[in-house]
Amino acid sequence: MTAVAENFVDFKNVWLAYNDELLAQNHFAVEDINLQVKQGEFIAIVGPSGCGKSTFMKLTTGLRHATKGSIHVDGQPVNGPLKISGMAFQAPSLLPWRTTLDNVLLPLEIVEPYRTHFKEKKD
Repeated sequence: MTAVAENFVDFKNVWLAYNDELLAQNHFAVEDINLQVKQGEFIAIVGPSGCGKSTFMKLTTGLRHATKGSIHVDGQPVNGPLKISGMAFQAPSLLPWRTTLDNVLLPLEIVEPYRTHFKEKKD
């Protein structure tokens, strides 16, 4: 039996500098985040444009790596893009050559574990 992680999302002392030059200047976009979210718990991150909401999501999903600290999702360290996550863009990002339904289904064509069986179950 597999042990269930106490926290589904776990940020411990997470810092982020966007590049080495900013790191050398001690200029961080994210400073010392400590946050735990339990399985099934709902949180909202709100704030003005540029305050770090998208950066936080990129850190959580592995699209960006923390400069310092650790991030775990479902008990596993986040070392790269997570297959269990997806992203909805604020700006329209539809592929104009696809139908609306095909645009909605696109993540199922790309992301495992759905991709493997998508073609046979598409209809």
